[in-house]
Amino acid sequence: MTPVSIVIPHLNGKEMLHNCIQSLLDSISNIQFEVIVVDNGSTDNSIENIKKNFNEVKIVHSQKNLGYSGGCNLGATKAIYDYIIFLNNDTLHSKGWIEELVSFLDSNPHIGAAQPKILNAINRNKFDYAGAAGGFIDKYCFPYAQGRLFSTIEEDEGQFNEPKKIFWASGAAFIVRKDVFISLGKFDDIYFAYMEEIDFCWQMHLDGWGVWYVPSSSVYHFGKQTIKEYSFKSHYFNHRNSWILFLKNSYSFDKGLLILKRLFLDYMACIYSIISFDFNRLIAIISSHLWLIFNFYKFPAIRKNKTVKNAKIDTLFNGSIAIEYFFKRNKYFSDINQ
Repeated sequence: MTPVSIVIPHLNGKEMLHNCIQSLLDSISNIQFEVIVVDNGSTDNSIENIKKNFNEVKIVHSQKNLGYSGGCNLGATKAIYDYIIFLNNDTLHSKGWIEELVSFLDSNPHIGAAQPKILNAINRNKFDYAGAAGGFIDKYCFPYAQGRLFSTIEEDEGQFNEPKKIFWASGAAFIVRKDVFISLGKFDDIYFAYMEEIDFCWQMHLDGWGVWYVPSSSVYHFGKQTIKEYSFKSHYFNHRNSWILFLKNSYSFDKGLLILKRLFLDYMACIYSIISFDFNRLIAIISSHLWLIFNFYKFPAIRKNKTVKNAKIDTLFNGSIAIEYFFKRNKYFSDINQ
């Protein structure tokens, strides 16, 4: 079984990181591995605690907060094994979950990355918001997942217990071939946090690699521990990065009409925010648009020949998940004509 490097980006949270690593070490029994914690400039004593209690864990220090994308990239450069698992520091783990993922990649050389079933750490009979049973995306670059459409989260009743090809694997926990990750340029630092894994998985599809969901492997995720749920920062990165993803990767702007449709969906979100008194979201949407206007020069070059290549990605939904959910009232993954 191929050895694996486990990379955990971290910023503060002593108990959270301690519990994650203890659970991780308890879950592994039949594979060679290393654990790398990338410290993004923690100001508490969480790293000192890890050094004291888990001397086998490698610590990589960053002088500044590189975010999830930069932290993972730094950790990947220190990894010595052929597979890398990127793991959030607010996860707990089932026995043998890593061995299941490694075995899956070992048996499927055409697959570049895979994610486990991700369940909520507090309510374990429900899927977790971040990744659930594998990620998908629509043509406007709104992500969703098996088991989670917007705020509707399904209970795990075995409805997603078969391995399946997906569009993106969740950054909360996924495995990737190291040579593929490095050769495709790693995560794009422009994202900082949120959706960098979707962008990377998009590149994998274009390069001919499969991305899969493996239900025999499972982890439990608390979620929103570093960037709090419903905060301005959470809304801001979600909206801004969705636009970056859209402008960088979208397979067809349809002579600009697709961009106008995408703007319309954002304006609808603004109206909804006003009606629901969610001013954090409203200000975040406006701020994300301003960032795009003043930082467009930072965008990487739009990928060439993407129209032809993206047409072959069968896991990309050629519709609007927002319209399906909010207007057609389709609340569950099984309701979507994927």
